[in-house]
Amino acid sequence: MTLRSEAILRWEIYGAIFTVIFGSLLHFVFGWAGCWRPLAVIAAVNESIWEHLKLAFWPGLVWALLPRKEFGSPLDERLAAKGITLLLTAVLIVLVFTSYTAILGRNLLLLDIGTFIFAVLAGHLAAATIRIVGMPSRLIVVGKGLLVVQFVAYASFTLFPPDFWLFVDSRTGLSGVPPN
Repeated sequence: MTLRSEAILRWEIYGAIFTVIFGSLLHFVFGWAGCWRPLAVIAAVNESIWEHLKLAFWPGLVWALLPRKEFGSPLDERLAAKGITLLLTAVLIVLVFTSYTAILGRNLLLLDIGTFIFAVLAGHLAAATIRIVGMPSRLIVVGKGLLVVQFVAYASFTLFPPDFWLFVDSRTGLSGVPPN
């Protein structure tokens, strides 16, 4: 492994740690802030699966925006890689969570946390792999497109949730921002 590859891998592992810590904090920020509505875009507002996906997305996006010129990865490549790998993270969270809850018949906090950590780490390791191997220009366009779609979805579906099981709070049966 080259020094550049090691540096990228190390950077993405730090990114996974950053994402887990700040994503975990985002789980509580909305309540801590007295349910201040503007925070609903980035922080979890209920216990739906959708709201937990935001906990990986926003810190992961912030991490991608941090400048790291010494790795030789232009911003558009970093963002394209994140567009692909943040989607991978979300898919893994949904698949692992729904699979284990279907088997057990309920969710367990320890498995929820483990699912989040596993999916975030897998996403960041995939980002490192993509950045080390490089991306063809067509894939850069696709990755950036996926990032834009996710950005818009995460920014809007909490405020205007579709009528779909992914958006339903498992505790209340409601979707979106709870009424004050």
